[in-house]
Amino acid sequence: MFWQFITFFGDLRFWIGTSLLSFFLFFIIPKKYKNYFSLFVFLILPSVIMSFMISHGLKLIFKTPRPCVGLPNCPNTYSLPSGHTSVIFAVMTALGLHYKKKNVLILMLIFAGLVGISRIVLGVHTIEDVLAGFVIGLTVGFLIQKAYETHYKELKEILS
Repeated sequence: MFWQFITFFGDLRFWIGTSLLSFFLFFIIPKKYKNYFSLFVFLILPSVIMSFMISHGLKLIFKTPRPCVGLPNCPNTYSLPSGHTSVIFAVMTALGLHYKKKNVLILMLIFAGLVGISRIVLGVHTIEDVLAGFVIGLTVGFLIQKAYETHYKELKEILS
């Protein structure tokens, strides 16, 4: 039960739901909180989308079967790399670097690591799948955060 809960934080459905909620809240939240919305739109969402697209594209290239093939509740998609792991590591890396506090980054990466471990424990991925997702997510999160940092003033003007 614990691992099924943790794994949900790497699920694209979680981030789509959070995105929709964020979009609707944007119109009702006070102006002083709109910076959090810009973080979501220009940092988190691009991290999710890019890491998911890269992972999905690589799944179609490698066509690696899942370790649970033939078992009940086994996803019918390919295995390598882990999309959940790449998504959560991209988001946690981007956010952790954004806050520029080493302990925050470490905690976020530990949380992301738990999501990766959950994929192995649940039997839907191998260690190699999760490690590939980790590398993709870390790279995407780093690149998105650097782009956000470089263009922050321009992005802030868009929302003003």
